[in-house]
Amino acid sequence: MRKIMLLMLAINTLTITASCSGNNKLEGTKPPIPEIYIDSVDIPVVRGTYCWYECADYPSIPEIVEEIEPTVVPGNSKFNISFHYTPRPSNISIARMKQGEEKLYNQSLVTPSEQGVYYYEIDARWNYENLEADSFYAFVIEVK
Repeated sequence: MRKIMLLMLAINTLTITASCSGNNKLEGTKPPIPEIYIDSVDIPVVRGTYCWYECADYPSIPEIVEEIEPTVVPGNSKFNISFHYTPRPSNISIARMKQGEEKLYNQSLVTPSEQGVYYYEIDARWNYENLEADSFYAFVIEVK
Protein backbone atom coordinates (compact mmCIF):
# COMPACT_ATOMS: atom_id res chain seq x y z
CA MET A 1 0.00 0.00 0.00
CA ARG A 2 2.85 2.37 0.84
CA LYS A 3 4.45 1.74 -2.60
CA ILE A 4 1.19 2.63 -4.34
CA MET A 5 0.92 5.88 -2.36
CA LEU A 6 4.52 6.82 -3.20
CA LEU A 7 3.91 6.02 -6.88
CA MET A 8 0.75 8.18 -6.93
CA LEU A 9 2.63 11.04 -5.23
CA ALA A 10 5.46 10.80 -7.80
CA ILE A 11 3.00 10.83 -10.73
CA ASN A 12 1.17 13.88 -9.31
CA THR A 13 4.46 15.72 -8.77
CA LEU A 14 5.56 15.02 -12.36
CA THR A 15 2.19 16.15 -13.72
CA ILE A 16 2.28 19.42 -11.76
CA THR A 17 5.90 20.10 -12.75
CA ALA A 18 5.21 19.44 -16.44
CA SER A 19 2.12 21.63 -16.54
CA CYS A 20 3.85 24.53 -14.75
CA SER A 21 6.94 24.46 -16.92
CA GLY A 22 4.79 24.43 -20.06
CA ASN A 23 3.33 27.81 -19.09
CA ASN A 24 6.77 29.40 -18.87
CA LYS A 25 7.47 29.20 -22.57
CA LEU A 26 6.73 31.21 -25.67
CA GLU A 27 5.64 28.85 -28.43
CA GLY A 28 7.51 28.42 -31.71
CA THR A 29 11.10 29.01 -32.70
CA LYS A 30 10.45 32.48 -34.16
CA PRO A 31 8.13 35.32 -33.20
CA PRO A 32 4.71 35.38 -34.87
CA ILE A 33 4.14 37.69 -37.82
CA PRO A 34 1.24 40.10 -37.33
CA GLU A 35 -1.58 40.65 -39.78
CA ILE A 36 -1.91 44.25 -40.95
CA TYR A 37 -4.95 45.62 -42.75
CA ILE A 38 -5.50 49.09 -44.16
CA ASP A 39 -9.06 49.64 -45.39
CA SER A 40 -9.51 45.83 -45.40
CA VAL A 41 -6.44 45.41 -47.68
CA ASP A 42 -3.99 42.79 -46.38
CA ILE A 43 -0.49 44.32 -46.18
CA PRO A 44 2.55 42.00 -46.60
CA VAL A 45 4.77 42.05 -43.50
CA VAL A 46 8.41 40.97 -43.19
CA ARG A 47 9.98 39.84 -39.91
CA GLY A 48 13.27 41.57 -39.12
CA THR A 49 15.68 41.37 -36.22
CA TYR A 50 14.34 39.40 -33.26
CA CYS A 51 15.21 37.70 -29.99
CA TRP A 52 12.99 34.71 -29.25
CA TYR A 53 15.05 32.18 -27.26
CA GLU A 54 17.77 32.97 -29.80
CA CYS A 55 18.56 36.17 -31.65
CA ALA A 56 18.72 36.88 -35.39
CA ASP A 57 19.91 40.10 -36.98
CA TYR A 58 18.42 41.43 -40.24
CA PRO A 59 18.85 44.68 -42.20
CA SER A 60 16.77 47.67 -41.17
CA ILE A 61 14.13 49.41 -43.25
CA PRO A 62 14.00 50.14 -46.16
CA GLU A 63 16.49 47.36 -47.07
CA ILE A 64 14.40 44.63 -45.46
CA VAL A 65 11.39 45.35 -47.71
CA GLU A 66 13.21 46.34 -50.91
CA GLU A 67 11.94 43.22 -52.71
CA ILE A 68 8.31 43.94 -51.80
CA GLU A 69 6.13 46.03 -54.07
CA PRO A 70 4.43 48.80 -52.04
CA THR A 71 0.75 48.18 -51.37
CA VAL A 72 -1.33 51.10 -52.67
CA VAL A 73 -3.64 52.54 -50.01
CA PRO A 74 -5.62 55.76 -49.57
CA GLY A 75 -4.40 58.57 -47.35
CA ASN A 76 -5.83 59.17 -43.86
CA SER A 77 -6.84 55.52 -43.51
CA LYS A 78 -6.76 53.68 -40.22
CA PHE A 79 -4.84 50.47 -40.04
CA ASN A 80 -5.17 47.47 -37.81
CA ILE A 81 -2.35 45.31 -36.43
CA SER A 82 -3.38 41.88 -35.12
CA PHE A 83 -1.24 39.24 -33.46
CA HIS A 84 -3.08 35.92 -33.51
CA TYR A 85 -0.84 34.57 -30.78
CA THR A 86 -1.15 34.16 -27.05
CA PRO A 87 0.30 35.91 -25.18
CA ARG A 88 -0.04 39.12 -27.16
CA PRO A 89 2.87 41.56 -27.13
CA SER A 90 3.17 43.66 -23.97
CA ASN A 91 4.23 46.72 -25.96
CA ILE A 92 4.06 47.73 -29.63
CA SER A 93 5.60 50.84 -31.16
CA ILE A 94 5.40 51.99 -34.77
CA ALA A 95 7.77 54.20 -36.75
CA ARG A 96 7.42 55.56 -40.29
CA MET A 97 9.96 56.75 -42.84
CA LYS A 98 9.13 58.42 -46.14
CA GLN A 99 11.04 57.21 -49.20
CA GLY A 100 14.15 59.32 -49.69
CA GLU A 101 14.36 60.35 -46.03
CA GLU A 102 16.55 58.86 -43.34
CA LYS A 103 14.63 59.67 -40.17
CA LEU A 104 12.06 57.50 -38.47
CA TYR A 105 9.06 59.24 -36.95
CA ASN A 106 6.72 57.93 -34.28
CA GLN A 107 3.51 56.94 -35.98
CA SER A 108 -0.15 56.65 -35.10
CA LEU A 109 -2.42 54.06 -36.69
CA VAL A 110 -3.39 56.30 -39.61
CA THR A 111 -1.75 56.50 -43.03
CA PRO A 112 -0.35 59.91 -44.02
CA SER A 113 -2.41 62.23 -46.20
CA GLU A 114 0.54 63.19 -48.43
CA GLN A 115 1.14 60.95 -51.45
CA GLY A 116 4.32 58.92 -51.55
CA VAL A 117 6.00 55.66 -50.56
CA TYR A 118 6.29 55.04 -46.81
CA TYR A 119 8.23 52.41 -44.88
CA TYR A 120 6.94 51.23 -41.52
CA GLU A 121 8.77 49.50 -38.72
CA ILE A 122 6.96 47.77 -35.87
CA ASP A 123 8.71 46.91 -32.62
CA ALA A 124 6.79 44.28 -30.63
CA ARG A 125 7.94 43.22 -27.16
CA TRP A 126 6.77 40.37 -24.96
CA ASN A 127 7.28 40.19 -21.19
CA TYR A 128 5.92 36.78 -20.26
CA GLU A 129 6.60 34.65 -17.20
CA ASN A 130 10.06 36.18 -16.59
CA LEU A 131 10.94 35.78 -20.28
CA GLU A 132 11.60 38.75 -22.51
CA ALA A 133 11.38 38.60 -26.28
CA ASP A 134 11.11 41.14 -29.07
CA SER A 135 10.79 41.33 -32.81
CA PHE A 136 10.91 44.01 -35.48
CA TYR A 137 8.66 43.89 -38.54
CA ALA A 138 8.52 46.02 -41.66
CA PHE A 139 6.07 46.82 -44.43
CA VAL A 140 5.82 49.35 -47.24
CA ILE A 141 2.83 51.26 -48.59
CA GLU A 142 2.20 53.84 -51.29
CA VAL A 143 -0.36 56.52 -50.55
CA LYS A 144 -2.19 57.67 -53.69
